[in-house]
Amino acid sequence: MISSDPRVRTGLLIGAIVIILVGGIIIFTDKTPSSPPLQNTTPGTCSLGQACEPGTSTPLSKENLTPAESKISTDLLQLIGVLAVPQGLTRVALKNQMEQNHQLTHVAGTGETLVSVYIQTTDAAPTPVDSLVWNVTNRDPLGHLVVAWVDVNKLEKLASLESVRSIRTVSPPITRSG
Repeated sequence: MISSDPRVRTGLLIGAIVIILVGGIIIFTDKTPSSPPLQNTTPGTCSLGQACEPGTSTPLSKENLTPAESKISTDLLQLIGVLAVPQGLTRVALKNQMEQNHQLTHVAGTGETLVSVYIQTTDAAPTPVDSLVWNVTNRDPLGHLVVAWVDVNKLEKLASLESVRSIRTVSPPITRSG
């Protein structure tokens, strides 16, 4: 039931007009409002032996990556130093962010740094993948998917296996409250 107070009716009318105008703009221009693009965030590759700092990389292209590296997601390539991190982000900040998201952990006593990844394989049968991962946490044989913790120093060796199609970071679930 709508209030008989004229201020409430006026407020509802103005709100409806704003919604209609914004909807019309989106429909007729076929564009949704967006924020300006980020500056200086183009991924790049670094030369072997080069400190991969922002601004010192060459633009990323498929020709600059090895076949194994092309199977690894961008964030993992940044983590292992193959790609430069975007300007304004450091490799330490990337590691901290991944730790906060429970994507990265350290093994006490061994010094190993583990990352949680999805490994897409070419077949469902057990593969050499199992010998290169620290721990398999889940497996989907029908989807040819292995979820595992992998030592970051073994990512490229894992990606070089013929049975591996891709390796990407496990993304944490997004929960909203309110």
